[in-house]
Amino acid sequence: MKRHFENLTKMASRAVVHWWLFLVAGVLCLVTGIVVFVFPLESYVTLSIIFGVLMLVVGAAKLIAAATSGNYFLMKGYVIIGGLLDLILGLFLCIYPGVTLVMLPIMMGFWMLYNSFMLFSFSDDLGTLQVPGGGLVTAGGILLLILSVLVLVNPFGAGIATVVVLAGSGLILFGFLLCSLSVKLKDLHTNFDIE
Repeated sequence: MKRHFENLTKMASRAVVHWWLFLVAGVLCLVTGIVVFVFPLESYVTLSIIFGVLMLVVGAAKLIAAATSGNYFLMKGYVIIGGLLDLILGLFLCIYPGVTLVMLPIMMGFWMLYNSFMLFSFSDDLGTLQVPGGGLVTAGGILLLILSVLVLVNPFGAGIATVVVLAGSGLILFGFLLCSLSVKLKDLHTNFDIE
């Protein structure tokens, strides 16, 4: 067991070369969330396409970072599966914008729900390896989970304004968390003392 933990620690101590991809994805989420609030009426009409392009970028960033990193945190299954789901969802939103206008609240709710669980897993990994910063990630996961539940409880009866506000809030929150995680990933290797 001790040997297994030492191996995990060595893998986690590797510097994350493409940490900046998460920063780019986070900034794009923040900008998209702000755009949703600035142009609320236009946002719902264009939200499926904007959200689709955003998901393609976020999914690609997750997969590229996971594929090119030997770091334990990025090689986890939830990052890879999340990247694939983002790509599939992004393609669907871009190809079928008319259909997705009806399904957009449900798709966004499940997207936020999955990412909240991904944040919980990442926070648990930070705690297991005794890396500081897990509390912020957990708090962000809880907030994203609450937003996702609010969207999923009544996706069609909530109204366009509610969906736009929840979507904008979720994108801003997730963007902030991605930016914070990118900084954490950049300096992650400094938290380990490997001989």
